[in-house]
Amino acid sequence: MKLGKQGISLALVAAGLVATPIAAFAAEPDPSGIDQLKAAADQTVTLKKEGATGLIGYASTKGDLLPGVAADSKSEAAAKAREYLDKYAPVFGAEADQLDQSKVSTTPAGWTVEFEQAYKDVPVFGGVLKAHVDKAGDLTSVNGFAAPNLDLSTTPKWSKEKASARALELVKSKPAEAHTDSKVDTTDVKVVKADLNVYRMGAAQGVSGKSLLAWVVEVSNRSTVRETVVLDAASGKPVNRYSMIHSANERELVEKHNTPDTGDDATVWVENDAFPGTLDQDQQNEVATTGESYWLFKNTFGRDSYDGSGAKMVTVNNDPAISCPNANWNGATTNYCSGVTSDDVVAHEWGHAYTEHTSGLIYQWQPGALNEAYSDMWGNTLDFLNTRENTTDDVARTDGHCSSSTRGAIALTINSPADVAGDCPAAAANFGPVYPTAGVTSDIVVGLDAANSGGPTTTDGCSPLENAAAVNGKFVLVDRGTCPFTQKVANAKNAGAKGVVIAFLEGQPLGSISGNSDIYGATTDYATGQKIKNATGTVNITIKDASAESKDESVRWLMGEDSTAFGGAIRDMWNPTCYGDPGKVSDEEYHCTTDDSGGVHSNSGVINHHYALLVDGGAYNDVNVAGIGLDKAANLIWHAQTNYLTPTSGFPEYAQAMVSSCADLTGVTSLKKLTLGTSTPQTGGGETPGGEAAAPALEPITAADCAAVAAANTATELADEPVQCNFGPMLDPNTPALCGEGTNEVTTYTEDFEDGLTGWTQDAESLVPGNDYPWETLSGVEGNETKAAWGPDPVEGQCGDPVGDITSRNGLISPEITVPAGQTPRLTFDHSVRTESSWDGGNVKVSVNGGDFTLVDQAAYLFNAPGATMDPDSGYLASEPAWTGTDGGKFTGQWGTTIVDLDAIADAGDTVKFRFDLGRDGCNGVEGWAIDNVSVSYCTEKAVPEISATSPKRGKVEITVDGERASGQIVVSENGIRVGRFTLKKEEATFRAFRGTHTYKVVYSGDRNNEAITETVTVRVK
Repeated sequence: MKLGKQGISLALVAAGLVATPIAAFAAEPDPSGIDQLKAAADQTVTLKKEGATGLIGYASTKGDLLPGVAADSKSEAAAKAREYLDKYAPVFGAEADQLDQSKVSTTPAGWTVEFEQAYKDVPVFGGVLKAHVDKAGDLTSVNGFAAPNLDLSTTPKWSKEKASARALELVKSKPAEAHTDSKVDTTDVKVVKADLNVYRMGAAQGVSGKSLLAWVVEVSNRSTVRETVVLDAASGKPVNRYSMIHSANERELVEKHNTPDTGDDATVWVENDAFPGTLDQDQQNEVATTGESYWLFKNTFGRDSYDGSGAKMVTVNNDPAISCPNANWNGATTNYCSGVTSDDVVAHEWGHAYTEHTSGLIYQWQPGALNEAYSDMWGNTLDFLNTRENTTDDVARTDGHCSSSTRGAIALTINSPADVAGDCPAAAANFGPVYPTAGVTSDIVVGLDAANSGGPTTTDGCSPLENAAAVNGKFVLVDRGTCPFTQKVANAKNAGAKGVVIAFLEGQPLGSISGNSDIYGATTDYATGQKIKNATGTVNITIKDASAESKDESVRWLMGEDSTAFGGAIRDMWNPTCYGDPGKVSDEEYHCTTDDSGGVHSNSGVINHHYALLVDGGAYNDVNVAGIGLDKAANLIWHAQTNYLTPTSGFPEYAQAMVSSCADLTGVTSLKKLTLGTSTPQTGGGETPGGEAAAPALEPITAADCAAVAAANTATELADEPVQCNFGPMLDPNTPALCGEGTNEVTTYTEDFEDGLTGWTQDAESLVPGNDYPWETLSGVEGNETKAAWGPDPVEGQCGDPVGDITSRNGLISPEITVPAGQTPRLTFDHSVRTESSWDGGNVKVSVNGGDFTLVDQAAYLFNAPGATMDPDSGYLASEPAWTGTDGGKFTGQWGTTIVDLDAIADAGDTVKFRFDLGRDGCNGVEGWAIDNVSVSYCTEKAVPEISATSPKRGKVEITVDGERASGQIVVSENGIRVGRFTLKKEEATFRAFRGTHTYKVVYSGDRNNEAITETVTVRVK
């Protein structure tokens, strides 16, 4: 069964996915349509391609794309956009009749008209085009994604009910949103909706892919699970999965008490209850920041709650199903663990709600990284604006510096007594204050507790400390073991300790520890613990940040620094690399693999950094960015989010959206400053932070501000491809020479398949008899115009179905070949691979001297060995090394040559047969595996002559062996019948033959200067 990878949410990684690549190629824009589009505008038109389709994804002008058509109102703007797309929709990838107007929004710059694509009344997943009309009535730009060249049946073979049941089964079996070390609660999971869509593979990744009919199923329990499962409507196979649990005004607060007993659930606060009343600090934080989030968007942008229609904003505290410490948005509520309720985190989660109901960014790859970044941007924006939890948020950061609040390596020094003084091993705990560079100096006392069933020694800290008076105000040392770290830390804090040091047991490797406390924490090794225990006097220590780099005494741009359960910030928007995240696209920290939904949490660092640079200004990547301030930057990202971004927008689209938004808003006088308001009185008593207020006018955006946007785009490389991901071909095209300098290659067997599969045999296995795909010959594979052997990997099958399952293996078996006796005998073959990654693929097996076929050992491959392993549930090639998938980041299969060392397989003179196996699982595929130019050869220091044939006279054939003064004999045969043995004279031999065309096999014996060879020649006899 194919399932999404597990992951975690706000703090680290998010849900994974199973994305089955479907081979297709990016289309080329119609030049005639583009020429007409350009000619119709009254000023120069800027065009940019959409990565997933190769067609136009953005068209803009400083004038009017459709002059002569007035648009002085909302309805006229919509009509103008409709008229334009009626003519030019194909340039963007859609037919005009596929575009349905879905929304017209009034913006500070004018109007945005949104169209959704549908094919034969079936919506196209993520197919959205947006047209922008300014207040002067000019159509200034059109952008978005549309699936081109649609030609498919819209009648599903799988019913909605069957697809829903399959999606529910997948999610219950293994939800995509999960800690790797814990089980996700799937109680009450159900199908929320199942929609039939045309689904374009590769759209989220920005690469070309095939369009197919699919069921897009949302499965949720409105708490711990909310997942989109995309199933092929023909086969029921999952072609994509991703979590919609996003990690991190009418309000409601529900307390779940961190217990699985739902009977304990209670609504502990609703709008107009007394505040703070009896709420604890976490609950107060959630209510307060939820209100501030509402009023930030309402006062500044006129947005009435996340859905724009006044939806109640419900928070849940201490949901036991969340893998703490964490927080999430599940499509209905935001949910928090205790200690994860700082203002930036709560606002972060509500940011996901606003994103879902505006741009709808898919939670994968660059769109998902944008989704995460938007939440970080809104979270920190609110953190800057309010007056809560602020320490050094207003202290500017230095270019390239980390924050002093970034947790890192520490140094522990025993200052006294002298007999134990010195530096000691230590690691920082993942909780409590961050150690400053100046250090924290304190006496340290060995904690003493009862030896009982809870902890068998008197120094393990598993029971309340009996020497609390001595511990109070100092650091305390306790041993590792028996009880959880959190219990030891809690006992230390209850005794009044300033900090706790946990000594690991003898032989244990030193590491960090987790917890949730506001006292200092550290670990040390067994030897240091013994020194402190056995010291003759009072022990005094200093623990400090061990980093030698300069750090800023500022928490500005840190994310989650006040959520105590995190033990410090989880990201740094000013310098993302301080937390292992990329600050620009080319950084080595850029996440290239499919885990974390394609790097949504890590790669968000690029967009976060862009925002921080735009707000504060700075020098980065040899680019100077002038800061434009928080108010202008926030107005720009909001305009981009609500007017330009579509579900599949990536970094290049965001860069263009910011440029276009800045152009739209330049000179606009109706923009507002970010405004939280002061407070909202509650009829039950007290007031909550944030309230209705008239937002002051924002000074107009200028050309200089737009220059800063362009500079930030350049500094963070938003328009660039992540080349460090090395999305290159599967097969290295740089084939080395088979024979070294001073030697020559002798070929003893070759097959180019121009005569089909003559001489080769096949075998097959299949789960359902007859459901396999024999090898054939095919030309035109990946630019190869000659014939090649072709193992099909079709987009067919129905996994698990007793009739439609195509789990199978087809083997193409070579004739018997004798291993040559020369130097370094080799098997080589050219091939091109385009299969379903890890589920369908190919490898080579060998039979020696008539024995069973066995897998060619990986060590025998000298070049382009199988580079992956088949999935354990993939069928007949399960867990075997194989060539599987397509070229990196693409759906192509560039040709390459594989070289196998025959000496590692058999001895000279042995006979071998090779079997090229293509295995498939039960459903879906890509294209197939092509093989050509199969050859066996060896190397020699002798010359390798060339054999040719002519007919110099009527009824005569002359064979020439062109070598190093070749001598010796040749044996000539035709159609398996021996013609004769002839001695060479001056490299030539002559014999009689009938008139007509003859094909001869010529075997040359060789001599001391020339290698023995066999060649086939054709001659027309006069």
